[in-house]
Amino acid sequence: MWDQEIALGITTLSLREFTIACAVVFGVLTFVGTKKSLIDCELEPKSWPLLFGISGAILSALFVICVIAYQCQHTPVVRPEEHWRNLRVIYHLCLLSLLLMITATDLRNYYILEWTCWLGIVIGIGGAVASGEFQLVHVWIDWNQEQPQLRGPYFPPWLASHQHLHGLVWSLCGIFAGVSLATLTKFISSFILRMPTLGTGDIYLMAMIGAFLGWQPTIIAFAIAPLFALIVGGCVRAVSNRPALPYGPFLALGATATLFTWKWIWMLEVPLAENPDRDSIFAVRRFFGDWLSMTVTIGLSVTLFVLLLGLLRFYKSLDLKR
Repeated sequence: MWDQEIALGITTLSLREFTIACAVVFGVLTFVGTKKSLIDCELEPKSWPLLFGISGAILSALFVICVIAYQCQHTPVVRPEEHWRNLRVIYHLCLLSLLLMITATDLRNYYILEWTCWLGIVIGIGGAVASGEFQLVHVWIDWNQEQPQLRGPYFPPWLASHQHLHGLVWSLCGIFAGVSLATLTKFISSFILRMPTLGTGDIYLMAMIGAFLGWQPTIIAFAIAPLFALIVGGCVRAVSNRPALPYGPFLALGATATLFTWKWIWMLEVPLAENPDRDSIFAVRRFFGDWLSMTVTIGLSVTLFVLLLGLLRFYKSLDLKR
C-alpha cells in the first residue's frame, strides 16, 4: 500500500511520501494560521498553535490514507482523472486546515475571523474552477432515472462539456446552500428565543464549507452538526462549568465527518419494507434528485425545528425554583 504511486500532474510520489509531505505541510500551515488567528483576536497564543498544528498533521495523514487507500470518497459517476483526484486531497486538506484555525478562535473567544472564511471561499471557488473535477457530486444528478444494467443516472449533458463552468456553478451553489441554511436557522431561532444563536461568523463558515463541498454535502454537513453538538457538547457541559459552547466547531466537525465518510453517506440505502423493492428503499442519492421530496422534508424539518425552539423557550420561562 505504501509504495502505491500518487500522480500529481507535475510529479509522482509514493503514498508514504505523499502522506508525510501532507502531514508536514498542513501541520505547519495550521500552526502558523492558528497563531496568527489568535493574535488577530488579541489573545495570547500559549500552546494552542502547537496543539492545533499537531492535530492538523495527524488529521492530514489520516485523511490522505482514508481517501487514497480506502477510497472513502469514491462514488459512481464522479470519477475525476487520477491526478485531479489526488490533487483534490490537497484541496480538501486546505479546508480541514482552515476549519482547525476557525475552531481555535471560536473555542477561545466565541469569534470567527472573516479573513479565514474569505480565504477559504477564494480557494474553494478557485480550485473548483481551475480543476473542474474537484466535486464530490455533480451540481445536479438524478439517480431516480437510473435503470440498473440499462442506463445510469441523469445529469445535464453540459456538465461534461463545460467542466470549468460546472466547477464554478457547484461551488457557488454550495455557498448559497450554506449561507441560506445558516441564515434561516439564525433568523428562526433568534425570533423564537429572543436571543442571538448563530453568529455572522457561522454564516461565513457555512459559506466557506459550501465553496469546497457543493450544495448536497453542505446540507448533509449542516444536518450532522447538531449530533456532534448533542454528544460532544453534552459531555463538555457535564465536566465543565462553561456556560455556553460555540457552534462553529460543531459545523466544522460536520464538514470533516462528511469528507471522511462521503462514500458511505451518498450510497446509503435504508429498506422501508420487509421484502423491499427499489421503490421501497430510501437512498440518499435518490433523495437529492427529487425536488418534491426535498421540499417536503425541508418544510417538515423547519416545522420541527420551530416546535423544538418553542418548547425550549417555554422551558426557560418556567420558574423551576418554586
